[in-house]
Amino acid sequence: MVAKKATGFLSGMADIDHIGSDVNPAIKGKPVSTSTGRPKLNPYAEEKKLIARIPEDIHDKLKHLSIDLKKPMVELVVDALIDLLAKHEVKP
Repeated sequence: MVAKKATGFLSGMADIDHIGSDVNPAIKGKPVSTSTGRPKLNPYAEEKKLIARIPEDIHDKLKHLSIDLKKPMVELVVDALIDLLAKHEVKP
């Protein structure tokens, strides 16, 4: 009697010794970055954090302006705050 050749997912399970031996050495090493999250790409990334709730329409306008000017939204907001505070600075 002739054995029927197995096909599909389980057909290769008999030879599992090769698993892990074909990995690229660059991938095996430590990860390049141990931190998670978004990279900090704006000039104000290491400063104090302020969370503010703004109306949705203003957020949408800010998002579109950010895309048009190719600048992060946070940079636009901080620049606007700096300009506003400079106008109202108390002079001795």
